[in-house]
This record gives sequence, structure tokens and C-alpha cells, in this order.
Amino acid sequence: MLHLVYTLQLTEHARTHNKEFWEWLHSRQSWFYDGLDMIQAPRWFMHVIGQNVHCLEHSVAFDDEAAWGAYRKAISQRSKDPEWEKRRIEQEKWWEIIDSRLMNDIQVESS
Repeated sequence: MLHLVYTLQLTEHARTHNKEFWEWLHSRQSWFYDGLDMIQAPRWFMHVIGQNVHCLEHSVAFDDEAAWGAYRKAISQRSKDPEWEKRRIEQEKWWEIIDSRLMNDIQVESS
């Protein structure tokens, strides 16, 4: 499996409009992932201690590189729609992406 992971630092607006932020996030997740059947296990975490405290970490999984490629192609196609892209970039009101990474599961044999 492949895992796409983002670390998101909330903007001052998000921190001062907390209820509105969580409502927006819930709505955005439904809207953004609608029809993207290659996405698995969307997860959200809040960093509560350590580096990047109070940042969100968001991850999704893909079966393989082909599914990741299909996702990238679908997002590229959607971004050509001005209304879709306008809604997508409203995320800048709520967070800044401070890290992103793509990770693979490893096969470890148990002894």
C-alpha cells in the first residue's frame, strides 16, 4: 500500500473560527473525495505534543502505484474546472501545507 500524508498548519482564521473550520473540513472531505474510489482509509490526526503541535496530519491510502496515478490524473482533470478549483484552493484560508510525503508499506516477516 501507498500512503499519502500531509502535515497541515492551521491558519489564524482556522484557530479563531474553530467551529466553522471543523464544519468546513467535514464538508470538504465529502466533496473532495467524492467519486475517488481509489482512495482508502482517509484519516485525520491532531499533533498534541512535540514538533508541529496543534497541526493536523491527514493521510489516505492507495492499493498501489497505479491507484496513486489514477488519483493524480483525476485531480488534474478536476482542477481544470474553474468552480472545482476555486473551492479546492479555499483551503488556503484554513491551512498551510508544511509537509507532504508518500510512503510505502514494507513487508516484514515475523519470526
